[in-house]
Amino acid sequence: MLISIVLALISETAVTLPSFVGRANYAATLAMINRVDAELAAQIHAGEGPKPLTCSSLLNVRPTREGLAIHAGQLCHVRITGLAPAVSAVLATSLLEQPPAQWELHNHLFGVSEVICDPARHGWTGHTTYETLTAATLTGEKPAPAVTLEFAAPTAFKSREMTMPVPLPGLVFGSLVERWNTFSPVTLSPEMRRFGEEMVAISRYKLESRAVEQKNQALRIGGMGEVSYRSLARDRYWLSVMHMLADFALFSGVGVQTATGMGQVRRIGG
Repeated sequence: MLISIVLALISETAVTLPSFVGRANYAATLAMINRVDAELAAQIHAGEGPKPLTCSSLLNVRPTREGLAIHAGQLCHVRITGLAPAVSAVLATSLLEQPPAQWELHNHLFGVSEVICDPARHGWTGHTTYETLTAATLTGEKPAPAVTLEFAAPTAFKSREMTMPVPLPGLVFGSLVERWNTFSPVTLSPEMRRFGEEMVAISRYKLESRAVEQKNQALRIGGMGEVSYRSLARDRYWLSVMHMLADFALFSGVGVQTATGMGQVRRIGG
């Protein structure tokens, strides 16, 4: 199962947190998983390659020069997604069936006012399966040639031993197909990366760069905003896969450090 859950948090006191708390949300999520299944938590933490979950920074608080300034009583949102059955099951049980009373971010305790997993109530939530996404790809009319993605957190990629802070088509769809094939029982052709590089163009964009501080106090730059991607080919299969991966992005994230807050992406058009 694929799942995306939003926690609505309220701070009883005013506090200023670091400008990006994705790593703190990952730590809180891993601690919660560890209480339920210590072996699974250890596997997630030590695993190489894409991790089977993503954890956002605060979704609805824009950082200032001082950091994330939270007022007493202010409602804040963080998001957690699961890409593998075992992880999604723990998230569903620990967050939806038995919601926590508190959530700790960077040594500050928030009260949990609500846990949401309903796209009608919050557009960054939902649940589905790989099989459902695949079935939707194989049925229905020929898809439109374009999709639009929202990059709501700094998004960057490792490319040719460099960090690329621009969501170029080949990098975006290559990242998505890699994550899909890592966790899905339905394998896609890795040629989707080459299709993105050679047959998908950016038709419209509105992007800004944003820095994320790393553990060693270095900065990693990522792009945020909206990008529309248009296929130059009209082949039904590749168009269908492009749309399916755009839907999958809500759960998987895109690019580097998605477990610790970067690469929060969803489809908003096309």
